[in-house]
Amino acid sequence: MKTFVTVLKNDYLRTRSRLILVLVMTLVALSSMLLAVHLTGVHQVKGRIALIGETPLVKTETSEYLKIKVLDKKPPYSALVEQKYDAFVTVDKKGNYQIETLRRKEYRDMLLYLLQNSKAEPPKLGTERGAGVTILGFMMMFLIMLSFSNLYVFADDKEQGQLGRVFMAPASFTGYMAAHVVYCLSLLLPEYLLLVLLKLSGKNIGFSLAQYAGLMAVIGFLGIAAAMLLHALIQKADNANMLGNSITVLATVLSGSFYSFSKNNGLLDNIIKVLPQKELMDFLENLEKGRGAEHMGAFLYVIAFSLLLFVLSCTRLRKMYVRKI
Repeated sequence: MKTFVTVLKNDYLRTRSRLILVLVMTLVALSSMLLAVHLTGVHQVKGRIALIGETPLVKTETSEYLKIKVLDKKPPYSALVEQKYDAFVTVDKKGNYQIETLRRKEYRDMLLYLLQNSKAEPPKLGTERGAGVTILGFMMMFLIMLSFSNLYVFADDKEQGQLGRVFMAPASFTGYMAAHVVYCLSLLLPEYLLLVLLKLSGKNIGFSLAQYAGLMAVIGFLGIAAAMLLHALIQKADNANMLGNSITVLATVLSGSFYSFSKNNGLLDNIIKVLPQKELMDFLENLEKGRGAEHMGAFLYVIAFSLLLFVLSCTRLRKMYVRKI
């Protein structure tokens, strides 16, 4: 317990030298939350459409829910992958629409309905997200990246050779690791306080504050465990952070954190299914619909995955330092 308290206190003291970076990363995360809350309350565009060829039928009247750009030729397929457009639409001489999109059949049907009925309200999709899933979806990538950034205290100890000296002293390995975990999780407090303020101001944030506390802790621990393992495997802290952030961005986007979509690629879909971010997003969507207990396995998978990464990092560090002493 003495090691835990000493290391935790020292971590907070070391924050002063990196206070600007911590504040910047926190402001980015807070901004993403405010953007998510704003998007849940505004009249949202349901699709950004590239309309190819001569389209006099569509030029006369279009749905306010669609943002349409008329082009002479079809953009490259990468424009769909990069989310520049949600769909490519072509119209034949009879006025029939052909839609190419990466999203599910339900989304394609909604686009067709809005194209054919310009003044109609968009039909409800089963995949549409509420406030809670949208907020946590926008937060997820930044919370994980915050964990990488906030673990600089551990990374500096390892890179500068101080970790070996720490374990030469009569210090508890468990207390040392636990202190860093608690330190990183505590720096997520501003994001939680913003949720409290939004709740008190009457904003719809979807989940309860207790649910947010648990979900944010799990996301934060996932980031901490991944960061610990990369720092244990890679000597240079900057290299570990760059690799970790790159993996985080790719995995989070592919998992549908910002919006739900299908890649229509069996192999890629099967790979994405094992990502903890994907499992967590699936759990959040079911939790929002009141089916959280039925899909608790997805939530437990994320916890088990995080624990596995953390145990692997601790095992690696013990082999590197503790057994040498």
